[in-house]
Amino acid sequence: APAFYHYWPVPRTDYSESMMPCWSLGWQRWLGGFLILAVLGLSVALIIFAVKANSKACKDGLLAEEECHGVTRLLEIQLTQAREGLLRTEVQAATCNETVVTLLASLEMEKAQSQEWLSKREEFRGEIEELKHKLQNASAEVERLRKGTETSSKKKEIASASSSEALSPLVVSVHLLLAFVALLA
Repeated sequence: APAFYHYWPVPRTDYSESMMPCWSLGWQRWLGGFLILAVLGLSVALIIFAVKANSKACKDGLLAEEECHGVTRLLEIQLTQAREGLLRTEVQAATCNETVVTLLASLEMEKAQSQEWLSKREEFRGEIEELKHKLQNASAEVERLRKGTETSSKKKEIASASSSEALSPLVVSVHLLLAFVALLA
């Protein structure tokens, strides 16, 4: 047999059944010892964790985390409101832009109409000036005709006065005849 068998226990196969439970108990002891050590290790770790979890720093950290979550929720709400406000503002801006475009088109139409009115105004001014000249000429003609009429009226008055003097005895006799007829009636 090799020399290392003396140092390394090799399970024997020629054991009787009465010897087998002893070998099996050694293995269970090792397993039991390992489990006890594992339980003790986990218990120590659990105690350390419980002490640290209940420490002031850990509690402060949890409070800070909750506060951070609260602030985050508040910021999310404010961000949502800001986005809604921005959307409303964009809609208003679009409406304003449409209004500006409409107003600019209206302004262009008004400018064109104003130019048309200005050209008509200039036409009317020319016509007014022409009518003023015609009126001045007509006034001069009327004045000339009036002077001519006055001279002709004076001539007629003179002619009428001379015919009145000739008709005067006739008029007197007609008046007398009328008065006599009135008295008889």
